[in-house]
Amino acid sequence: MRAILALSLLGVMVGSVACSNAPRADRYAPKSFATTQAVAARPIDDAIAEGVAFLRSSQNPDGSWGTGLQTRGLEIYSTAGSHEAFRDGTTALCVMALREAGETEAAEKGLKYLLSSRTARRESGAIIYNIWAHTYGLQAMAQELKRGDNKKVRATAEWHLKQLISFASYNGGWNYYDFHAQTQQPSMEATSFGTAAALIALHDAREVGIEVPESLIRRATNRLEECRTPGGWFIYGADSRYMLDLPANQMKGAIGRTQSANDALWLWKSPLVNRERVVEGLQAFFANHMWIDMGRKRPYPHEAWYQTSGYYYYFGHFYASRLLERLGGEERKAMAPLLLSHVLPYQESDGSWWDYAMWDYHKPYGTAFALMTLLRCRDGL
Repeated sequence: MRAILALSLLGVMVGSVACSNAPRADRYAPKSFATTQAVAARPIDDAIAEGVAFLRSSQNPDGSWGTGLQTRGLEIYSTAGSHEAFRDGTTALCVMALREAGETEAAEKGLKYLLSSRTARRESGAIIYNIWAHTYGLQAMAQELKRGDNKKVRATAEWHLKQLISFASYNGGWNYYDFHAQTQQPSMEATSFGTAAALIALHDAREVGIEVPESLIRRATNRLEECRTPGGWFIYGADSRYMLDLPANQMKGAIGRTQSANDALWLWKSPLVNRERVVEGLQAFFANHMWIDMGRKRPYPHEAWYQTSGYYYYFGHFYASRLLERLGGEERKAMAPLLLSHVLPYQESDGSWWDYAMWDYHKPYGTAFALMTLLRCRDGL
């Protein structure tokens, strides 16, 4: 779901502070953002509880989230067939967030829906939003399998994997559009952030014993590595490798994208990403955060400075929280309050978080990303 997850992201340039020096929170936080003390004034657990309550109250009777029945006339390019993909991807994210928060009733109901849904599909030659449903569907199933083996869950995970294999771009990785030849094997090259999210889901799947083809991983990681600039941030996608002057491909237009890409390549042991480069990317994320913040809640995609879009926001912060979780130590202690300061204050009065108005999927998916981010920040404090 481009939006729900397209959550296309904006990357981060390599920071200037050496990894060997423990990062200080005040060194990377813009003066205008909340301080650690101000953020701490509101209990994180209260915000998490309100977010969980929102997801419980907004769940559909069949266990899913989102209907596609509300519109502002400004939503992303789509057709009627997009909504199955949006709904399934949103539901998978909500189930993952509720599981991490310790909620069971709504999570079980959402899982039941996911186990019965096979409606997400490539709706046209140009639109492949089902990639997002299969990415987060696979990741949600892998999370369930870590809780205990289940034949139906495993079969659903294997189905999502099969779909990811079928819709991989012709030279590896994943795109959710094919504006070129619109061939059965998509002819547009991979996006960095979509490929990163899929690689992370595939890593989770392999951890629970699902057989992921080595060639699938190799081709996808090769494409993602090609998207990395010498400065350490990631361009929008492999198709734009010769368009480095494109605003979206510059550091300030890549603020959120780099976190998912670094997460994926670090998981798959790429020689291009290590602990030091992850820390540098996170430092740059906070130092240049104003650029991704400008796009939050903008009504049109890519209208903000450096072509940022609202739906990059919580996606980028979620993957940043995953990196902090893996880093641990002083880096996590120093940067978790900063990450918290860019998420916690934006909770809506109904308990939700959202970054780009998109039918009625934006609040559930935004809330899911925000909850998983807050949970990792809380544990890091």
